[in-house]
Amino acid sequence: MRILLISANREKVPYPVLPIGLAAVASSLEAAGHEVRFLDLCFSRAPERDAARAVAGLRPGLIGLGLRNLDNCDFEVPRDFVPEARRLVGACRAAGDAPIVVGGSAVGVMPEAVLRAVGADFAIAGDGERAVAALADALARGEDPGTLPGLWIRRGEDVRPGAGDPVPALSALPHPRIPRWVDPGPYLRYEGVYPLQSKRGCALRCIYCTYVNLEGRSYRFRSGESVADEVEEIRDRTGISDFEFVDSTFNAPPAHALEVCRALSRRRLGVRFIGNGMNPVATTSGLLDAMRAAGFHALVSTAESASDAVLANLKKGFTRAHLEQVARASRASGMPNLWIFLLGGPGETRDTVLETLEFFQDAAGPGDVAYLTSGVRIYPDTALEGIALGEGFIRDRRELISPRFYFSPGLDRAWLRD
Repeated sequence: MRILLISANREKVPYPVLPIGLAAVASSLEAAGHEVRFLDLCFSRAPERDAARAVAGLRPGLIGLGLRNLDNCDFEVPRDFVPEARRLVGACRAAGDAPIVVGGSAVGVMPEAVLRAVGADFAIAGDGERAVAALADALARGEDPGTLPGLWIRRGEDVRPGAGDPVPALSALPHPRIPRWVDPGPYLRYEGVYPLQSKRGCALRCIYCTYVNLEGRSYRFRSGESVADEVEEIRDRTGISDFEFVDSTFNAPPAHALEVCRALSRRRLGVRFIGNGMNPVATTSGLLDAMRAAGFHALVSTAESASDAVLANLKKGFTRAHLEQVARASRASGMPNLWIFLLGGPGETRDTVLETLEFFQDAAGPGDVAYLTSGVRIYPDTALEGIALGEGFIRDRRELISPRFYFSPGLDRAWLRD
């Protein structure tokens, strides 16, 4: 089947992100024998026009629209991306009669609501590689796709889910091969980096996070050698030398992170890596030494707070003492650390904010940076949703299709902004 895949994400703050998820779907569809065209709208000045032209020119049998985020998760200046997606669906419908399936992390967060809101025919919740291929095969044979796993179907006002989500082993899937589908150049000129994924799933229990809903609580690993193969392939084909791991937490569990580091070290690839989503509990001097030997040159630590009270409320699973240990270890390793702090969660006060700021002032290394946001985006099927309902921040989960944020009642917004 001829399939048009459209990457809808156009957000460039803090930098544009290469569409690794939709590229993985494209590579899997091509490996399954489908004819695939990829339209990346990140830098388009007229996305609806470009989408319509692609549909009219290709006349696909199926259109797949990748939606990365529901909104920009910015409490101060929120932007809702769902209306943009709805306009793209409308432009595709006006240009052709192919069925439209939406997928991506935004869809996985609340598939029924997104499917209704954007007006597509199908939605994929969970891994998309095999699910989209199964949908294309069923449509090509003229079969009813209603029993396919991971698929939501809209017929008029009726929306119903298919069977349970498929959970394929990552070893059974081809590499995303992003440069096969997207020109990385414009992204990298924004100081972006090439994304790598060494596993899916997250066993942590942070009250606000959607990773468990999107990828499951059980980890699914790629082997260290498979990761090294992908890095070598991309380096040789494109000359790209800067990579970033975009796992939910790169170093949890630490044994897998060590396997990846050792495989990369053996290859001596001469490239650089950023370790994203570093969990403080598993950030040890031994692991940092292995990362340094593999070519890592910077870390991103998702601390969220340096107040023990707030960390406990967020169910982060670590304490300020762990953060202090990470700060010492990263300084000793010579790798600067980007510290992510999320202010305004349950129990946040002036005192706890000052604890976080004072931690960074006292513990940060000379090359460290703090990235601070305020207000916590509320998502369905998270513990924060229940807290927000109980405290009156939302009345119904259907509101969450639009940006809704939790902000601690004990904290003055103007003071925090200042």
